[in-house]
Amino acid sequence: MKKKTLMLIAVIITVLFAGTTTFAQSENDKKEKCCSEKTTGCSDKTNSKSDCSTKKSGSSTGISDTSLVCPVSGEIIDGSEGAPVKFTYLGKEYTFCCGGCVKKFKAEPMNYIKTELKCPVMGETAKKDVSAVVDGVKYYFCCESCIAKFEKDPQKYLDKLSKQ
Repeated sequence: MKKKTLMLIAVIITVLFAGTTTFAQSENDKKEKCCSEKTTGCSDKTNSKSDCSTKKSGSSTGISDTSLVCPVSGEIIDGSEGAPVKFTYLGKEYTFCCGGCVKKFKAEPMNYIKTELKCPVMGETAKKDVSAVVDGVKYYFCCESCIAKFEKDPQKYLDKLSKQ
């Protein structure tokens, strides 16, 4: 009983603090988080930033509700380092600090989306181990048969989601 209670509390805390970031990290830690596995920073042809370092705004109490936060790097997106990069995934638009973060998101969206993902074909809960990459973007499905349907006409299902 105690174990279940502690697990429930941990889940509630995780949900409450999902998407927040602290300002205690050093500049190098933030840059490394965003730019890891890159030799030239997060810049690419979609964004003119030379790296992921951005000016921090806010206070030690956290981020205000009006601030945009990159779902990959956790950086505050204030536009001071160039225009943010937007990408729509399954009908929802996400805003990123740079093109490098968009690339990471496309490779493994489930790592960055905090809500439950639904299968784009059936609308059932998607499973992390049932996925396919279409046009450089990873999608998750409820079952193998949905992958085949989606791959035949992905735009049909993506259009349907964008109208919802």
